[in-house]
Amino acid sequence: MASVSEQAAHGAASTSTLSTEQLELNLALLVTCQSPDHPRALQSVKELIERGADAWYEDSELGWSSLHYAAESDNAELCSYLLSHGAIWNAVDHLGFAAAEVAFSLNHDACYRIIFEEGVRQTVILNLLGRQAEDEDEAADADAEDEQPQADAEADHPGGTAVAIASDEGGCAHMVLQPEHADLANDNDKFLKSKLRFIPSADDPEVVERCLDEDGNMVMAAWETDIMERTTRLLCEGQPEGFSILNVGFGLGIVDRLFQTYKPGRHVIVEAHPDALALMRSQGWDKKPGVEIFGCKWEDAINDVQLGSFDAVFWDTFSQDYAEQRVFFDELPNLLSGPQARFSFFHGLAGTNAFFYDVLTRVAEIDLRDIGLETTWFELQPQLKEEVWEGVKRKYWSLDTYRLPLSTMAL
Repeated sequence: MASVSEQAAHGAASTSTLSTEQLELNLALLVTCQSPDHPRALQSVKELIERGADAWYEDSELGWSSLHYAAESDNAELCSYLLSHGAIWNAVDHLGFAAAEVAFSLNHDACYRIIFEEGVRQTVILNLLGRQAEDEDEAADADAEDEQPQADAEADHPGGTAVAIASDEGGCAHMVLQPEHADLANDNDKFLKSKLRFIPSADDPEVVERCLDEDGNMVMAAWETDIMERTTRLLCEGQPEGFSILNVGFGLGIVDRLFQTYKPGRHVIVEAHPDALALMRSQGWDKKPGVEIFGCKWEDAINDVQLGSFDAVFWDTFSQDYAEQRVFFDELPNLLSGPQARFSFFHGLAGTNAFFYDVLTRVAEIDLRDIGLETTWFELQPQLKEEVWEGVKRKYWSLDTYRLPLSTMAL
């Protein structure tokens, strides 16, 4: 590791807005957090913080913050203190690793759990504040429309998420679920107007194996079949004869074909993309007994009185983020037919970062509990070949373990 003086030189170049005195405090904080003497390190860090050291500061050599060093030294109490005094739970180093991932790699479980719980807490709070802000914006927009009926309502509103790296004003990098504004995967309205490419299997040209959008983003692929098979069993086994099921998002039709093997009495599919609807018609879905197709956004379908309620509900849309998924959660009490009804969704957000995936798993569980659903998680190990991603702009899955949710009403 570079000496403190070397770091100071690099730090001065990259954080020119900080005074020499501030840089010295910040670098002293980083060095102190590496100490194996945990009680002394904690006391020294408290003194440095009181003197004005920045808990969020990162060194220029590795991009490590005080939280990274505390996690590396397995100082759980220090991690907790830093998080309560300005350390950023999702700050990442130059290689894209957060402090929790450093802790996990070294089997420092206590440090990992502390950072994880803080990540969950902050995410839940920020999501709640975001929903409150949206409600206020909607109310303000309604008032404005009453006053100015001709107001332009066509402002772009990108809505998708990907694990990305952002920087705050101090230059501190942190991991976020952030849209790339020009990306179709992050703008549902633009995605629905785009053309889809359905790529056949090399082994059987009659079988559609992958679906890509115009930007080269993978919409769905056959590698998800094992996940869909397990999902189908959990949703459909033991259901009464003639049960009803709702699937939001047709994709390649993999899960709907599996649902059909259980002979539901009513099988409703909500799909908004014109190309996916055309694929459905070419495969004869509009002529299958018991199948009803709602060719619209799910936001519109749930307001249709003919939609009704269901014994099983599955949600798997594209180009929509967790905030929109959370809105769908709020509709579940009206969509589920009763105490024995079941719900699941494709849990793929943050599917390229294990730490973020852990956080979003817990957040989803909390949000579902808030609306009266208890969730059980089933772990699968997807088998993917690298050629699955050939010609794809960005992988949406790279983890070893997939967590499959099954939710029922809490009684």
